[in-house]
Amino acid sequence: MIVTLLQTALRTAAAAAVLLCYAGPAAAAAQDGTVVRDPHYGEVLFHFFQQEHFTALSHLVTAQSQQRVDHHAYDAELLRGGLLLSWGQHVEAGKVFENLLAVTDDPAVRNRAWFYLGKVRYQRGYLTAAEQALESISAALPTELEAERFDLLARLYMDQGRFADAVQLLEAFSGTEDWAAFASYNTGVALVRLGELQLGARLLDRIGTMLAPTEELRALRDRANVALGFAYLQAELEGDAKPVLQRVRLNGPFSAKALLGAGWAWSAEQNYQAALAAWLELGSRDLLDSAVQESLLAIPYAFAQLGAEPQAADHYARALDIYAVELNRLDSAIVDADEGRLINSLLTDDESQVEGWYWQLAKLPDDERSRYLFFTIADHRFHEALKSYRDLVQLDRHLGNWSDKLDAYRDMLATREIAYAERLPELQARMTEFDQAALRGSYAAIVARTRQAAQERDIVALATADELDAWQRLVALESNPALARAEHAEQAHKHRVLKGLLQWNMDRDYKLRLWQQQQRNAQLAQLLAQTDASFASVNSATTSLDGTVDSFAARIQRLQGRLDSSRARLAVAMRDYEDYLNELALGELNGQKQRLLTYRAQARFALASIYDRLAAMNSEGQ
Repeated sequence: MIVTLLQTALRTAAAAAVLLCYAGPAAAAAQDGTVVRDPHYGEVLFHFFQQEHFTALSHLVTAQSQQRVDHHAYDAELLRGGLLLSWGQHVEAGKVFENLLAVTDDPAVRNRAWFYLGKVRYQRGYLTAAEQALESISAALPTELEAERFDLLARLYMDQGRFADAVQLLEAFSGTEDWAAFASYNTGVALVRLGELQLGARLLDRIGTMLAPTEELRALRDRANVALGFAYLQAELEGDAKPVLQRVRLNGPFSAKALLGAGWAWSAEQNYQAALAAWLELGSRDLLDSAVQESLLAIPYAFAQLGAEPQAADHYARALDIYAVELNRLDSAIVDADEGRLINSLLTDDESQVEGWYWQLAKLPDDERSRYLFFTIADHRFHEALKSYRDLVQLDRHLGNWSDKLDAYRDMLATREIAYAERLPELQARMTEFDQAALRGSYAAIVARTRQAAQERDIVALATADELDAWQRLVALESNPALARAEHAEQAHKHRVLKGLLQWNMDRDYKLRLWQQQQRNAQLAQLLAQTDASFASVNSATTSLDGTVDSFAARIQRLQGRLDSSRARLAVAMRDYEDYLNELALGELNGQKQRLLTYRAQARFALASIYDRLAAMNSEGQ
């Protein structure tokens, strides 16, 4: 009976002590996992493949600082370097790859490190060092990286004036067809611009006549033909330009420039009828295209060359009206760009979460003014700056979200503190109900009685409550003198039988009961230890809560300061990028305006000349 009561008391005390654990702040425990050898690395990969590169980078750096990705140390470093590189952190990425090369002998890791190091060096303008790094790769890389390595080497050769080496490298490349086509196109255009027409034409002609199973490759084929056709026109090789330009699809994205170039090729051969047919088709298209704008002058020019001055005058007048409308729209767009509204409007409909190098502006806003930036966005400088500006905007939004989280953490901390203050008196009151010294004394007495019963083979000490009651009653009857009388001989006999039977039963179960009691004693010891630990935990939590709350509050305050400082620096960087983008946009818009002004001046001059000739003809006729 005493054992059962003591067990109940200990369990109740332990449960009361645990209550404080739910009132104070809870510590996060690391979760074990078996998906990868280091679960934190698996989490980083999850964010990486979700294209949440900033989140992946921040989690990776945190996991590395806490030594939680040791089984994937080299791969984690490669990933960190690649993520830094994708965010434009060339110096930091270069340090990562150089450190990897210094500490590992794994060929696969070293080859990838050499590749990324060569890429970093090329982007920083260290051409010789970049070439040395790329040529240090001892085996083929994964398909995409191998293709990019050839592309980097080809660009290195061209930057060094080694054009023949670049062409030879690309012709020998046996990688994926898509990549080879794009690389050959870029190299061919670069060679043409550098004056190497023969080498560039060889690459562009190969792209312009290739089989194109996808829309991307068909567009690339058209683009290569347009580039080669205009290269021939600039070299005054009109006969070579015509068949190349005629390979361009009539409804493709590059058909406007192809029609314009084909018209000038026919015009150079004085075949104005054919030129006029091409330009009339072009003149009915979207006026945003500079080729369409130029065709508005080319059409009346062809009419004039055919001796149709009235038709020429009508088309020149139409061109002047169109130029006037477009100039007004351009002026409005220039005002917006000058006041900083145009750039932010480009990101109004941006819902993509892709970060770093992989993001592209999906579409322009449905706005007459922003449409003038269509060709500006295609410019590498503008697009890279816009991506960087967008990254800064997303980073600022990310830090803003963390600032909101810190506010939530403050509220959580205050709520926990209030809950603790409310529950502590009740808990302390319940804890005072339990006398730990008395509990330990009772336990010691039980252990002593059990030990004595074992030493003296005291079967009565282990009896049940009913047996003990019966035994005590039988023993009490022995002192009754009536049992010694002859007339009570039968009752005396029954007394001896009952006592003997009870003694035999208790002796039979003695060993089992002794073992059971010893097991219960062991359980009591565990409960006592748990109770002591719970009381100690309660006392520790009670005395340290104020310090814990102050510690969390101080950490939140420090983080808030870091967030505010980072957002202030971000604001400066965003303003700088805005100014740079506005400068590029204004340059493009002013360039378009200047081109339209030039076209308008040419149209006015040509129209005046036609009026003069028509006036002279009328005078002669009269």
